[in-house]
Amino acid sequence: MKILLTGFSGQLGRAIITSKPKEIEIFFKNKSQLNLCSKDSCFNIIKEYRPDWIINCAAYTNVEKAEEDRELAYKINALAPKYFSEAIKNYDCNLLHISTDYVFDGKKGKPYLPNDKKNPLSYYGYSKSKGEDFIADKLFDKNKANIIRTSWLMSPYGNNFALKIIQKLLDNTKLEIIRDQYGSPTTSKTLAKACWQTVLLKSKGLKLPNVMHFTNEGEASWYEIAVEISKSMEKMKLLNIRNKISSILSSEYPTKAKRPSYSVLNSSNTFEDLSLKPIFWKNAIKDLLIEFKKNQI
Repeated sequence: MKILLTGFSGQLGRAIITSKPKEIEIFFKNKSQLNLCSKDSCFNIIKEYRPDWIINCAAYTNVEKAEEDRELAYKINALAPKYFSEAIKNYDCNLLHISTDYVFDGKKGKPYLPNDKKNPLSYYGYSKSKGEDFIADKLFDKNKANIIRTSWLMSPYGNNFALKIIQKLLDNTKLEIIRDQYGSPTTSKTLAKACWQTVLLKSKGLKLPNVMHFTNEGEASWYEIAVEISKSMEKMKLLNIRNKISSILSSEYPTKAKRPSYSVLNSSNTFEDLSLKPIFWKNAIKDLLIEFKKNQI
């Protein structure tokens, strides 16, 4: 089986590469070889390599900058999935696309199901939502696409909340963290497993939902995550001095992009569909820190 991976240098892309099953051939191209903003480039890569799957991890993920750089965010998050969908429509190829909890407005007050109505608050969320819509329109009736929505992705490398907190704690920086936004922390390592299960099970003929939610189990605020990281780092002797972490309201930290106050995703059906055991977010964070510690040696 041959797979084209986009976003290979990101935290999820790296996790997908390191956890690749032996029987899988995976290839990826840099920006000069695959221009996600170009319809011709997206079409040509499919025509030339004829992959069995595209795992699309590529995304414009800077939520703040997306409010200003709307054209580029739309091209990468919406049009690139559209181009891939059009390109593989007549080929024996499937698309696995990674999306986000930010397609929701956070007003439901309980975990979102895959078929809940979308209403993004930010342009980032809007662009990701449009990408989903293009995929659904082109490929769902042919059962050639699966979308996995995830949230609050973290890993010991790349640009993410957990790594920023780790670095600030190591630098003994005073921290003020938002306490009134809730989501489900998810590590790239666990999400990569879900991606591979999706590819392997569907390739064996198993019918999977077109849209799935996958996160680590449980919910937390940004503040609770930061405190848990600090506690775990102390236990692992990564910290010598306990840093004070203060909690603040989101209104005390104004941003250009609006974020949902409660974007927890209900992933229970996905665990069953993919035959995966849920991992509680605190345990996933500990695994992340263990990997971080190994990388420091």
